[in-house]
Amino acid sequence: MAIYYLCPESNHPTGGIKVIYRHVDILNAYGIPAFVLHQKKGFRCTWFSNKTKIAHTRYPIKSFFSRVRNKIQQKMKGGGVNTIPVVNGAGSKVGPNDILVITEMQGPDLATIGKGIPKVILNQNGFLTFKGYSFTRENLKTPYLDDTVRAVLVNSEHCEEYVKYAFPDAVTHRFFLSIDPDLFHFQPRKKKQICLSRIKNQADAMQVINILKFHGMLSEFEVVPFINIPQEQVAALMRESLIFLSFGYHEGFGLPAAEAMACGCIVVGYDGWGGKEFFKSEHSYPIDDGDIIGYAKQVEQVIKAYNSDENYFYEQRRQAAEFIAMQYSIEREERELIGAWRQILASNH
Repeated sequence: MAIYYLCPESNHPTGGIKVIYRHVDILNAYGIPAFVLHQKKGFRCTWFSNKTKIAHTRYPIKSFFSRVRNKIQQKMKGGGVNTIPVVNGAGSKVGPNDILVITEMQGPDLATIGKGIPKVILNQNGFLTFKGYSFTRENLKTPYLDDTVRAVLVNSEHCEEYVKYAFPDAVTHRFFLSIDPDLFHFQPRKKKQICLSRIKNQADAMQVINILKFHGMLSEFEVVPFINIPQEQVAALMRESLIFLSFGYHEGFGLPAAEAMACGCIVVGYDGWGGKEFFKSEHSYPIDDGDIIGYAKQVEQVIKAYNSDENYFYEQRRQAAEFIAMQYSIEREERELIGAWRQILASNH
């Protein structure tokens, strides 16, 4: 038995992909055989350091060769299991004694991949649950009601609430992300610097930054938007920046905002719904989605308060960092993930 996390072949910094690699590392560390399963021969993510166990499909799952092989299997076995040939896995194929983990991004046809193989859905963003579905009333095809799907792994309170409301009979297990304390840790002294991710909602970011600029609020502050830089550079930028602006929209969790809090940034912006569990008003400044004026006003207030007294936000920043370190520790990440998988494996027998 082995667990295979089917993973996209993207070598750009993507939090969801790193979570997949992280899960596989944790499972193997606790003696549960697991592999990241890529479809491109020899592929491995290199944008972060890893020695994660990687297996590769012999050919893409939806390729011509795969479809022909599946038809032959179905004809010979009378509608049985479509195994997936792999290289460097626990065996030569992913079969009925294994578990295939597939992301919510696969859409309504998720359960048809590796027909008959036990599956777990990794849902890291509830808002993407119905990607690829239709408005047709009679079309009730979904993996969340498929007999081969044993459970759904979710990464936030909001994501779990979303899946359970949409599919009340789904078995969900919450896992926790961890914030690397070696990279993202509290730094007392800060530059007059504002950082933000350029991947997130650029249109809103452009409005807020320009309002601040034309209000004369950035004369002493450097603005540093970042995109596709190594995690070490992101952490260094957050540690030195006083303010982090969050523009995440419809997030599964919203990791950058949590990382910024861990670094002692004053965090202002959207919680993206998935971040509500940590984006608390006692140590951050949540803004309603799309409230550009309210957003700009809040940043102005923060800048003015800091310019008047550089110690004004110190205790608030420290409390935010402590909250994140406690809630999203490596120890909790491992404990909750292994606990979830032990329940899934026990129910699979």
